[in-house]
Amino acid sequence: MAINNSSSSSSQSSKKQQSTTTVNTSSKGNKPPLPLRLAAWFITGIIISVILVNIKPYEILAGRLFQGIEYQALSNILVNIPFIGGIFKVFFNLINLTAGTMFWVVIQSLELIPTSLMGNQAFLDKNIQRAGRNQYRNDSSDGWEVKIAKRMRNSLPTEVLRFLIIVGVCTYVFDFFMCLSIFPPVVGGGDMWKLFDILSTEQFELIDWGNIIKAVTTVGAVQFLVKLRKVIIQIIHDLKD
Repeated sequence: MAINNSSSSSSQSSKKQQSTTTVNTSSKGNKPPLPLRLAAWFITGIIISVILVNIKPYEILAGRLFQGIEYQALSNILVNIPFIGGIFKVFFNLINLTAGTMFWVVIQSLELIPTSLMGNQAFLDKNIQRAGRNQYRNDSSDGWEVKIAKRMRNSLPTEVLRFLIIVGVCTYVFDFFMCLSIFPPVVGGGDMWKLFDILSTEQFELIDWGNIIKAVTTVGAVQFLVKLRKVIIQIIHDLKD
């Protein structure tokens, strides 16, 4: 009888293991809904399209910067040469496009890297834990120079976080005002700095809201779409687990 009990218990345990394996296999084999997978691919295509459109303002800015270089007069002469002038025109346009693309890559990197790291749980956990270790406490008997030294020492673990936040904010502000120089915020194409006069006098009808939207879109569209794609990908992974 004892042998029968042991055999029955072993068979029941094996059945439980098989059912558990079946449940795990079926749960891992679950596919996320088709709309989510299509949305991820669709957003990827939109990101590529937005990138191609967003490079244009930086190409215009690169052309403006090159206007102050001495070879600009030579380029105008070469472009006006019959027959081969078109070749030189394409060449100089490629220079502006290349410079604008490189400028866009630098700006977007300075914006995306801080945003991505600030949304990374492992990165934040390590920095928070590092900031809480070996902190010096202020003492009333400390001299002013020791107090400064302790404050500087205590701030070192968060130096990376502070640097990322400052770089990200400054880059966004610079990028926005740079885009306003490409898309004048004043009706009739007035100077960008005239916007402050309009705001101070509350002449809001003189603001070109269309160009304001273009500037905001140029600055934040890629970041928003990348974040949205990341959220959708995370949901897809969660449904697979």
